[in-house]
Amino acid sequence: MNRFIVVVCFFIGLLLLASLLWLKRTDNLSTHSLNTDQQLSENVAEATSTNIEGANSQIIERTFPRKQFQPKTDWSDKTMDFNGTQLSYKFGEGNPSEAALLPEQYLPRNGKQGMPYVTAKAEYQLKAFLSDKNLLELLNKCVNYLNDNMAAQNPDIPVNQMVSVLDNKDVDIENYLIIDKETGRKMINPESDYRMNDFLNTLNNPLTRSPVVIECFGLNRMQDFDELQRKFHALGREYTHTGKGMSE
Repeated sequence: MNRFIVVVCFFIGLLLLASLLWLKRTDNLSTHSLNTDQQLSENVAEATSTNIEGANSQIIERTFPRKQFQPKTDWSDKTMDFNGTQLSYKFGEGNPSEAALLPEQYLPRNGKQGMPYVTAKAEYQLKAFLSDKNLLELLNKCVNYLNDNMAAQNPDIPVNQMVSVLDNKDVDIENYLIIDKETGRKMINPESDYRMNDFLNTLNNPLTRSPVVIECFGLNRMQDFDELQRKFHALGREYTHTGKGMSE
């Protein structure tokens, strides 16, 4: 009988020990699960924060630097050594006599095309175009608008690798009207002239149903824009001498 009681107590002790061990293991698992969940939450929060910061950084990087334009319209007198002779250049007087051409040399004549040549009239036309108050407003509204569109349409190209539609040097008469060292004659800077022509054509492309200029300059400003284009085209015709030529 005593032996039986000892055996029963022994088994009860084993059951109690097993129960204690199981409870301890369950507590450890719960603690581990809690720690894991907490760490996972921290990792998710950190990743989310990083993604948000990255997204904000991309938004900032897609913003094209703002351009503020102020055309410069004063062309200073200049002197240049040309083939051993000091030539003097003044605004509105065409070319010095030592380098000037006769009209029959640059105007179209008897089927012969005219050639680019800066006349006194062309100089004043350039100054009038750059001085137009509507050009200043057009530049400050539409260059930034086109730059932002360019950045949005080319998301794979960093903004700092893009070239602005126009810069202030393109509306500086000192850079627009230059002297050709090979001929000693004044000339229109082809780069600035091309960029301005491309800018105006982009704003009013005849192939588009709704000109871009309406979006950045305003529908009620089309007459002002047309007048700017007229001045620019008149300058081009006077400089390149296209159109009616000379007769014998």
